[in-house]
Formats: sequence, C-alpha cells, structure tokens
Amino acid sequence: MATRQSVDHFLEQCEGALHFAEFEFNEASRQEHYDDEQFQNSQRYIEEALTDMERLYASSNDQQREMLSRMKQQLNQLRNEMILLRH
Repeated sequence: MATRQSVDHFLEQCEGALHFAEFEFNEASRQEHYDDEQFQNSQRYIEEALTDMERLYASSNDQQREMLSRMKQQLNQLRNEMILLRH
C-alpha cells in the first residue's frame, strides 16, 4: 500500500510538472517555435508523471486514488491541449 507521504510527494511532483507545462504551453501559444526543446521536455514530464501514476494508483487506497484521479485529469487535459496547439 502506498503511504500518504509517498502520494503527497508524488502529487507535488505532478503539480511541478503541471506548472512547468502550463508555462511552456502559454509561451508556445504566444511565441510559436521559440523554444521547442523546453516545450517537448514539459510534454515528456507529463507523460512520465502519468506513467508513474499508474504504478502508484495500483497500490493506493480509495482516498488516494481520488486525489490521483483528479491530478490525472488535469495532466491529461493539459497534455491534450499541448498536442492540439499548432506549435
């Protein structure tokens, strides 16, 4: 079973990836091809977070799964927006 501390730490990492990706998304929306590498890195961080989340989800309790599901929804939404952005 996942500990509360491990889930909290993971969610903090996800929030960091989310904020970084949101920043890069906003920059890419304004500047187009200014910094493709950072944009791609932020997409990779989202993908890694989603992959790691699947492993943690399997060993979580119901309350932890709810928190992880909310974060997953946010990450997926931003990932989809980044894919659709004509960058």
